[in-house]
This record gives sequence, C-alpha cells and structure tokens, in this order.
Amino acid sequence: MSIVIDANMKLFADRMNISSSRMIQDYGLKTVDEIIQAEAAKGNQQAINYARELYNSPAKLINVFKLNDIENKFVILHKMDENTRLKILPLLDKNDLVMGLYFFTQEKLLEILKEVDIAELVNVVLGAFPLPDIISMFTEDDLAGFFQSDKLDKNDVVKQMQALPPDVMIKFIEGVTGRPSKETNPEDLINSIAALPDDKFRDFMSSIDPDVQRQLTFQLTKDNLEYLQLFNPQTYVNMLGTMMKQDMVKPMINLEKETLVSINSLLPDDLMAIVGAQVDTKMFANFLLDGHLELLEEALMI
Repeated sequence: MSIVIDANMKLFADRMNISSSRMIQDYGLKTVDEIIQAEAAKGNQQAINYARELYNSPAKLINVFKLNDIENKFVILHKMDENTRLKILPLLDKNDLVMGLYFFTQEKLLEILKEVDIAELVNVVLGAFPLPDIISMFTEDDLAGFFQSDKLDKNDVVKQMQALPPDVMIKFIEGVTGRPSKETNPEDLINSIAALPDDKFRDFMSSIDPDVQRQLTFQLTKDNLEYLQLFNPQTYVNMLGTMMKQDMVKPMINLEKETLVSINSLLPDDLMAIVGAQVDTKMFANFLLDGHLELLEEALMI
C-alpha cells in the first residue's frame, strides 16, 4: 500500500515545484512550515516567494529563514547595497557598535577622533584615565593655553586660587612676588590679581608656575568637567595614543550612538556586514518585512 498525498498538499507541492515522489520520499508527514524551511534552505525560489506571502510576522520569518543564525544574517547583509546596509547600523546597540571599532587600525581611530565633538572626546578620555592622570599629562603649553581662554570664568579662577593647598599657595606667592611667602598676605595678593583687566589677568595666569597652573586646573575641572573642553582635541588624541588599541577602544562606549554609527559606516562592506549581523534578530526581521523581503531572494539560507 502506497502513501497518497491529499489534494491540498498536492496543490502545495505543485506550487513548490516538488514532485509527488519527492514529497513522499523527502518530507513524508512533515508540516508545511518544515517543508518551506527546508526548500528555502536549498534555494527553491518558489519556497522563498511563498514564504514572502505566507510569513508576514517577525516570528515566522525568523523561524523559516533561521535568522537567529548570525551567519545567515551576514549573508543577507552582504547581499545588500551600501545604502540599505547603512540602515541596519542604527538598529545595533552601542556595545555592538563599539565592537566594530576593533576592525579599524589604531592610527585610523586616532585620526577619526580628531574630528569628534570635543565634549564626546572628553568623555572618552575620562573613561580612559582618572582626572588626576589627565591633568598630569597636560603639557606646559596646554596649561598656558587653557588660562588664555576667554571661556574660562575669571571668578572661578579666583575662587580656586583662594582654595590652593598651603604648599602650593607658598609656591604661588613666592613665584609671583620673588619674596618669602610669610612677607605677603595671600588674600591681598589674590585681590590685586583679580583686579587686573581680563586680558591682563589671562596673560598673568598663563605665565605663572606650571605646577600652580596644574593644581588650579585640577581644582577647576574637578568642580566643572566642562572646562576640559577648553583644551585642544589633539591633546586628548595624543593621550589616547599612548594606550594599547584594545584599551583605547573600550572607553569609546562614551561616544554618542550617532557618532558610533558614523564611524562604523566607514568600514568596508564585508566588515560592516559582520558588525551588522549582530543586530537584534526580531529587529532585523521587522526590517526585512518593512519593504526589504527581496533580500531573501538574493541570499541562500544555509
């Protein structure tokens, strides 16, 4: 006695271009879902087209085309044109986008960081080094330039001069007056400096002892981290350049997501596809359902 395919399954087999004998031999009592999945895996165009019509939910698309498999996502992404592939990057979370940065050379990353918004660059540096270490790495030219900035509030500087530690205050007084500190009233000296016109005040502060400048810079930036944005971006790039690449990439999680997307968009197609394949599977399925199902026709599922 032979197995007979019922009328509905016969119509389905005809549409899939599967002979009756192959239906019986290969699929027996398997479900329609299982047959479509197997045929799509073999590149059966009819099965792929049928799935496009039948599977209009993310869950079914994921199941039939095995989208949980990163390799399958990669194949689809690799078949995309560049503009379509770029639309996947914003769907990734920041951790996955940071992983993509490891594909760049350290030299390329440092070059890119020169163009990043200074506030974001400062956040990266703060993630890489504690504040005291950052201050210690500023050169004398960096410090002099900082105190020349017209964005540095004079009142804040005066306030921090008044709060200098005793040993630094002695050095400050003696460096300014050229006399033993006990001969000078610190408050009177600071008041006289504060009374200088703004341009003269900036000139004066940029010329005092670098150790005093460094202490003041630490106090100023500790109270207001935004003051770190007054330094030249190249200064921070140089600091990051002293690190091993893997250590330098980790704090780049502090970049804005839009910036991380922009950097990853510079990757070659194959590497961008590897990064994009980390996308959340349900989000990827929704992306395909939203007008991109033709991509399934161009990629054979394995």
